[in-house]
Amino acid sequence: MPISCSTSVLTGQEGAIYFQPAGTQFCLKDFSDFPAGPYVVVPSSHDYQAGDPVIFIVEGTAKLDSALTAGVAYEVLAVDTTAITIGEMGSATPITLNGDGGTGTEDTPGAKNHIKIDYAEFASVCQVKQFSLELSREELDVTTLPCGLGSGSGKYAAFRRTQAGYASGTGSMTVMFTDDQTSMANRLLANVMLRSQQGAEVKLYVNQVANATGDGPDDSKSLFVQSPISITSMSLSVSPDDATTAELSYSISGQPTQLLGIEL
Repeated sequence: MPISCSTSVLTGQEGAIYFQPAGTQFCLKDFSDFPAGPYVVVPSSHDYQAGDPVIFIVEGTAKLDSALTAGVAYEVLAVDTTAITIGEMGSATPITLNGDGGTGTEDTPGAKNHIKIDYAEFASVCQVKQFSLELSREELDVTTLPCGLGSGSGKYAAFRRTQAGYASGTGSMTVMFTDDQTSMANRLLANVMLRSQQGAEVKLYVNQVANATGDGPDDSKSLFVQSPISITSMSLSVSPDDATTAELSYSISGQPTQLLGIEL
């Protein structure tokens, strides 16, 4: 009797991209970068924008200013070259720092003791028409010299021995421009010119299943790739008869955390 089998098709929304912008993740000194007053000091290479959600993460034995709570999302209210002001989400009132981070008088000593500032959540990019991703492995030659007599004889040449090495990933996206200069799509494209792309990360959904409330994806049921990326190039295509689009190329710049249902 023949064996029959069946498979179910994907039932979610096929294809979606969520993005965390570049220039939004840094290590800050717990005292000197959190002075008393309304400003948090950030590197001049930052790309924070008003409205960005950010969080602070304590690493090592660093101590966060007592006016802030680690792991809580705050909103960027104003941006300067080397400083930002933040407030509670949805509030227009800046938080006044107490200046009591670190030891209270200086930074906590030790290279691993700092406060990490990061973009708090992924934002949906609604103007992406398509994306691609290719994963590949290096091929390592592990051929060794013969271990004994006679192993090199014979009519035919012996084959080299190889094994897979480090993995790498590259991909591309077709992104549509929008007249909203603050859109996440335009920001994604502009990130190609940033010197520091620290913080750039994507969630590439092959199949996106909505959560119980319908206001976001249920990652436990969705298939996606989550990884930090480097945006390597961007090319434009402009025509009066078509929407303006750009081809964006990227590479995986660190260890992915999710790969189609597998936690890495």
